[in-house]
Amino acid sequence: MIQPSDFISKFFVFLIKEKRCSEHTLRSYRTDITQLLLYMKETYDTEDLFSIESVWVRSWVVSMMKDGKSPRTIHRKVSALRTFFKYARRTGSMNNNPLDSVVLPKLKKRLPEVVPEHAMRELFAESVFCDDWKGKRDRSMLALLYETGIRLSELINLKLSDLDDGRKNIKVYGKGSKERLIPIMSQTLKSISSHVIDRPVKSDNLFVTDSGKSLYPSFVYRRVNYYLSMVSSLHKCSPHVLRHTFATHLLNNGAELAAVKELLGHASLSSTQVYTHHTMAKLKEFHRASPLDRRSEEGD
Repeated sequence: MIQPSDFISKFFVFLIKEKRCSEHTLRSYRTDITQLLLYMKETYDTEDLFSIESVWVRSWVVSMMKDGKSPRTIHRKVSALRTFFKYARRTGSMNNNPLDSVVLPKLKKRLPEVVPEHAMRELFAESVFCDDWKGKRDRSMLALLYETGIRLSELINLKLSDLDDGRKNIKVYGKGSKERLIPIMSQTLKSISSHVIDRPVKSDNLFVTDSGKSLYPSFVYRRVNYYLSMVSSLHKCSPHVLRHTFATHLLNNGAELAAVKELLGHASLSSTQVYTHHTMAKLKEFHRASPLDRRSEEGD
């Protein structure tokens, strides 16, 4: 019978080859499984994941709560285990699901943070970007994140060949290497082309760092945070906030939910529906400010 440690290695091969997980997801899964194994070793003197019991997982969850881990973090860690146990049962290495009777801390509903439309207009209208190739690159990156709603990982992996000037769209490879075409604005196309012509290095990558190397997550995060902080007071000014902003602004301006789902590359409509909460909030605000609503209040 395969040893648990060897099976974990097979599990990560499965995540890479079949699930097409990003490097970020793989790192998170490794951390989560390693932390559980360490807890099992210290508490139950074993690192055999095949022998894990529900009470052990519940004990681990309680210990994380005592350590001050947020409910969202705990849910994410247990979600990694759920994927592992599902794979173990599918391959016949486990028969039971130790997560069946595990109760997790309740999650607070958290609406995605969104940059106001006027702030985004201000960002691209004002001369906040330098005129050199780096400034044009930064403007192009933020424009693409906002105009297309692509993920950080998708932006990093973009190649020059993914850009279609004639059709004015860009090819994006999402989760599971699923391909989708997203339209982009002429001004953004012009900005991208200009920065590619001006940059001092040749590369197949659509964007590169200041030193001409491939983009990496923290580099993009710093650039996005720098510019968004100029026009927004949001606590978190990340690339993913621009994805939230893209979806919310589209829905606020009348886009159909199904169309936004396709643009975002969501597998199900339920993932996209979270953005409708912002739309409803704006609608309620409009009604409160409308003359009809004020007349109704006066009549009461």
